[in-house]
Amino acid sequence: VALRMTQNKHATGKAKASERYLLTTKLFCGTCGRIMAGESGTSGTRNVKHYYYKCGGAKRHLGCTRKAIKKDWIEKVVVLQTVARVLKDEEIERIADALLKMQEQEDTTIPAMQAQLKECEKAIENMLNAIQSGILTESTKGRLEQLEEQQRNLKVAILQAEIRRPKYSKERIVNWISRFKGGNPNNRNYQRQIIDTFVNSVYVYDDKLVFTYNFKDGTETITLKEIEAAFGSDLNYCAPPLSARVYLYPCIFHAMKFER
Repeated sequence: VALRMTQNKHATGKAKASERYLLTTKLFCGTCGRIMAGESGTSGTRNVKHYYYKCGGAKRHLGCTRKAIKKDWIEKVVVLQTVARVLKDEEIERIADALLKMQEQEDTTIPAMQAQLKECEKAIENMLNAIQSGILTESTKGRLEQLEEQQRNLKVAILQAEIRRPKYSKERIVNWISRFKGGNPNNRNYQRQIIDTFVNSVYVYDDKLVFTYNFKDGTETITLKEIEAAFGSDLNYCAPPLSARVYLYPCIFHAMKFER
């Protein structure tokens, strides 16, 4: 998650745009599959700035007819839907269990070094028993020194690996995810945290949105009728002003999921 948030800070489009597009690299056209990039336009009558996401295929006249979608509306819908979908006690428990399992499966370096350390300590114990039995030669002394040096090196290596990749308890994972509960969905920083942490991609269709979250079985479809009933909708009035000067901010697609 930290890596993804750092990468998103430098994503093309976010850096160039004075208005931060939170769904940069994550919003896609359901018709042609191309990324929907942030763009802005100024009304010729009131000189008001408007912000949208628009399909790259429609922008470049490549055959796609996907209409632009209002930036603030889609970002807030994504945040509200994600909070409703993810930040439930039973879902947080399920995610925490999945992360614990993945944490154990992916950690192979430390267990291997711990096994080597156990073998090394067993060899040192056998060597000390031999010395106590009266077997002490230059070779046994040298071998004991080698084993003790190996033991010290392995302990240091294990400690360094644990520092680089700490293991988290289920309680800590649950507490970390739960801290997102009760945030203000109108707060831009809170919106950014929710989107960067949990949302992998959102595909926009004529009648629905398809969400993919950063955990197993994290795909969900919600119809626009359901969205309109819950949040209201500006989708029928989201085309840029006709007299607007439009600027397109290209994006680089990058995706990461917790389980792969």
